[in-house]
Amino acid sequence: MKRIKPTPNAHSWPRQAVNTVECRKRDLVIRIADWTRSKEEPAYDVEVYIGGIYDWNESKIFTVHPEWVGQDVTFCATKAAALEAASEFAQAQIRKLL
Repeated sequence: MKRIKPTPNAHSWPRQAVNTVECRKRDLVIRIADWTRSKEEPAYDVEVYIGGIYDWNESKIFTVHPEWVGQDVTFCATKAAALEAASEFAQAQIRKLL
């Protein structure tokens, strides 16, 4: 993932750092976290928030560790395959829920 920094001006426009994102009741938020550099949990997490509520049943994890496979975890042979699967899952969730 390409990292960006806040805009260095008085108003931090157009890029502003935030601690949290406030969700409204009509928002669909798909949060994809890249944990592939973590030794404890090298995976892509796709989290789905519907109207500000996290839904575990609509979320999924894509990992390269076969021992983690379960209801919400999908095994992928490579990090590139995990990224592709996470992207496709997020797109499918958007089509399904929006």
